[in-house]
Amino acid sequence: MRWPNTPTRSTLVGVMKKARGISPRALRIVASHSALAGLCPLIPLPYVDDVLIRRITRHMYRDLFAAHDLTVTPADEKALLATPSRWLRSAATSVALFPVRKLVRKLVYVLAIKDCGDVASSVFHDGWLLAHLLEYPPQHDTLTDTAYLKKVRKAMLQTYTDIDPAPLRRALTGAYRAAKIGAEEAARRIKGGKPETNDVLTRKLRAAVNSQWPYLDSLAQQFRQNLGLPVARVHAAESAESAESAAL
Repeated sequence: MRWPNTPTRSTLVGVMKKARGISPRALRIVASHSALAGLCPLIPLPYVDDVLIRRITRHMYRDLFAAHDLTVTPADEKALLATPSRWLRSAATSVALFPVRKLVRKLVYVLAIKDCGDVASSVFHDGWLLAHLLEYPPQHDTLTDTAYLKKVRKAMLQTYTDIDPAPLRRALTGAYRAAKIGAEEAARRIKGGKPETNDVLTRKLRAAVNSQWPYLDSLAQQFRQNLGLPVARVHAAESAESAESAAL
């Protein structure tokens, strides 16, 4: 279940209609919320960004459930947010030094951009796996049951241990570097509160994701295996529509 060959440009044409297992609407939800959450490290106030990231992630969960005519309760959100998934392996730091390191990163834009990619990757992974599960739900368990969602969260965290997130994390960091968004613009967008689905940053993030289909396939398959579910396979060429038309 590891790392199929990187797809060519022609194989990527049309994959967004089913987006390797999730709908274009779900992908827009995940990408736009991840893009917004990734701006939070640019806010020059310690600890505030953590609160905002969780708020944005909760909103993403609500939108994903709503896309399937389901309602997520506060207890469900709490279950899915348990044990923050800042599992990114290169981000391990001494707890005692973390507040100091965080303040330093607020002052050094280059380092803050790496944090942007880390956060966006974390939120994107959570959203991607939940969206995939909503597209291919279990037959005997309900996704509106808090106890089952705790099991889902546990499977997510196990998946993040099983698979190295570096490829997608690097791709998303590159998207933020290319977008060149500063602290003032980040604060304006976050204050607006509503993710933008077709701004420059979100488009760059989607383009970065387009280069990572093999990784995302592997991620979804491992996640379903960890949940004890059949692996749902979606062929990249199943749609005749282009990625751009699906993203509109």
